[in-house]
Amino acid sequence: MSVHPTVLFYIFLSAFTQNVVFGQSTLSGKATTSLKKIFGDSITVTTKVISFSPDEKVKLSEQLKSKRVNDTATVYICEAHGKVISYGFVDDVKGKDRMITYLVAVNPNGSVKDIDVLVYRESYGGEIAYDSFRKQFREKTVSDKLQSGRDIKNISGATISVHAITNGVKKILSMFEIIHPRLQELYEQ
Repeated sequence: MSVHPTVLFYIFLSAFTQNVVFGQSTLSGKATTSLKKIFGDSITVTTKVISFSPDEKVKLSEQLKSKRVNDTATVYICEAHGKVISYGFVDDVKGKDRMITYLVAVNPNGSVKDIDVLVYRESYGGEIAYDSFRKQFREKTVSDKLQSGRDIKNISGATISVHAITNGVKKILSMFEIIHPRLQELYEQ
């Protein structure tokens, strides 16, 4: 029995679309679970997609020393008792061979509340998910240097992952600094 190539294409397209939608849903669920682990189950988490203005993109590009800057950021807004207590950001960085998906919870004052590794795909270096590593980022701000091997201790066998996460946190803090005034207008009255 042979299957027409068009039918195969639609089967593939359907499977791919379902995986993409499921993957996004799962990632959003992991982010919410992570934020509730950090702040407790009583918080509410909503999401907002922020589009960067051309000026914000230029500023972010300059701060990151990179020409590749996203057009949008998805922000997880954490509220307790009707007040914003934190903002969560999910990002991917390239480890040695594979992508690492992580979350940064940023306090309204711009300091890191905590980070969490949501998906670690590498064979080695999973220690970056340990509290002993993550706590090095707590209370850091965009004005901190955040250099792996100096401010952030390297982990034997995970040097590339440490470097990637450290740069990723710097990126999130830079992005937060740029969009923070808009977030204040929307959520912090």
